[in-house]
Amino acid sequence: MKISLNTSSTKSHKTFLLILLILLIGIVIRQMPIGVVANLLGNQSACRVTLHQPTGTIWNGSAAFGFSEPNLTDGACRPASAITERFSWKSQCSLMQGMCQVDVNFVGLDKPLLISVSASQIKVASGEIDLPATILEAFGSPWNTLRPRGQLTAHWSEIKKGVDTSGSVRININNLSSPISNVKPLGSYEIKANLEQTGTSFQIDTIAGPLLLKGKGSSDSKAGPGLHFAGGAWAAPEAEDSLIGLLSLLGRKDGDTYRMQY
Repeated sequence: MKISLNTSSTKSHKTFLLILLILLIGIVIRQMPIGVVANLLGNQSACRVTLHQPTGTIWNGSAAFGFSEPNLTDGACRPASAITERFSWKSQCSLMQGMCQVDVNFVGLDKPLLISVSASQIKVASGEIDLPATILEAFGSPWNTLRPRGQLTAHWSEIKKGVDTSGSVRININNLSSPISNVKPLGSYEIKANLEQTGTSFQIDTIAGPLLLKGKGSSDSKAGPGLHFAGGAWAAPEAEDSLIGLLSLLGRKDGDTYRMQY
């Protein structure tokens, strides 16, 4: 007796199942809710930056940025202490080019923000944005101590992250105030940051004001996870008595300067 198997039929069946699996995966990714990214963002930033009331999918949707802190009892994010205006995004992907483009629209942007994502690099087009100063709390000390209030403007060049990392950001904060100080305003400041392959470096300088801040920091992975900052704070002579309480919260006194190191 001779038995023969129809191998071509078996291969066709496997090919069909493979195509069906790819289509199902594509549908799942296409419909993936933005809530997945919202949870990831909250976890990665230790609740400092969250997506507030996100709607839609990772491809098309809208949300607002919220700024919070973790609940000490269970680690979940507390309700946002500050919330930005809502922004929206729309994505388009090309399998031929191996790239996705995301258009972000936000009332604080000078123009729609274009983000290009490929397997090897993320590229953000240059732009400018106005945001509440509360966003600075997401960067840790000394900002989460100051709890800054007011507006800031950020300008950035084209930013690349991946095989070739580069870019620069300049943040101007004018007439900053804080709920823990009766001195208003505390001052105006400028933060400059540079992105490089080895990490990000930044510095802060005082433009004007009774509260004087100066320092440098980095997010160099060699120095450990998170941001690292070293600098000093001091008061203009006419405001020393009024700012002594705030200065003592910012750092350890060393002569006329309060040393900040985080």
